[in-house]
Amino acid sequence: MKQLRKSIKYLLPALAVVLILGLMLSRVYQPEPALKPEGTIDAHEAAQFSGKVMVVCGVVASTDYREDIGGQPTFLNFGRPYPDQTFTAVIWGRDLNKWNVSPHIHYAGRSICVTGRIEEHNDSPQIIVSSPEQISASP
Repeated sequence: MKQLRKSIKYLLPALAVVLILGLMLSRVYQPEPALKPEGTIDAHEAAQFSGKVMVVCGVVASTDYREDIGGQPTFLNFGRPYPDQTFTAVIWGRDLNKWNVSPHIHYAGRSICVTGRIEEHNDSPQIIVSSPEQISASP
């Protein structure tokens, strides 16, 4: 019994050192995440970056041009169709003349990226888009 106590007395500190070294090494040797341009996020992550200028990418699940609402907005809803979208790009009517094709037709169902400041509107993240240069679409 006395021998066991002596062994434990030396064994526990050695185990603690091994554990601490293992934790330190696990932080050093973590695999790198998939590469994507800095500032680029998926649409479902947008809520985490409110107030920041980011590039938000995803598939436009539904679109809506609303002539009946003040400002005549066009909504490009990402992830899931409205009202369950994860992110929305909003184009106000005053800016629609900058597009050759109506955005609600042109971007429907496409994978696009939108650049701008992420804002919250009714607890949902959005970017206000005022020019076509803020949107890049895959062919």
